Amino acid sequence: MDNPVIGFGIEYAGEMMYCEARMADTSYDIYFDNNWIASIEHNDSWDWMQASGTILPQATIDEIGLKIESHYN
Repeated sequence: MDNPVIGFGIEYAGEMMYCEARMADTSYDIYFDNNWIASIEHNDSWDWMQASGTILPQATIDEIGLKIESHYN
């Protein structure tokens, strides 16, 4: 597979979801329980931000970003 997929559990809207972060060209596509929910990417300051999709709380975006980063560290 050319683009890695990182999977983990995340609490969202009071429920535990299976989250997958699928690497794309300049972002990660985020899936909750196999449904596309959003795309996230780094901004110019290297903070995670949402690029498209269902509006997620910044805390959720940050948590997903940390999971992605910890996968590579």
